[in-house]
Amino acid sequence: GVTWDAFLADVQSQRDKWQTNAGRATVDADLVQRFKRVAPGLKILVVAEPSCSDSVNTIPYLAKLAALTGVDLRIVNKATGAPVIEHHLTPDGRTATPTVILLRDGKEAGVWVERPAVLQTWHMSMAALDSDERLRRKLSWYDWDRGATTLAEIVALAEK
Repeated sequence: GVTWDAFLADVQSQRDKWQTNAGRATVDADLVQRFKRVAPGLKILVVAEPSCSDSVNTIPYLAKLAALTGVDLRIVNKATGAPVIEHHLTPDGRTATPTVILLRDGKEAGVWVERPAVLQTWHMSMAALDSDERLRRKLSWYDWDRGATTLAEIVALAEK
């Protein structure tokens, strides 16, 4: 996979949003300390696509957490990561990006798929809405949350 900096430099789709989220990414100090405690031997592999609305609203914050804690983060595209995402489906049985794999000493230690649990439940409950309205509401939630829920879930996963 490529580093976060290399990935971000090559992004064309949603470039402004990627750069905005990268520029405003912050991580709660408590999450940084908790992640540092479990960081030894940990690496992160992410399957992401620049055009994916969930990726652009997740990966910049995860990259910031990784940078602040010295954890190696690598990103691959959906084609390269196909075996990974086919093995780790969403709750409703789809392949999705982003898929975040926590590796400890070279072995899978945890997986986080697509979006935070609370957003996934909320998004699935809005099935009656047209897709444009669902997307608008999802993106509004992401702008409000700014990666906090995602990072809390990933840190808790790493602590297991």
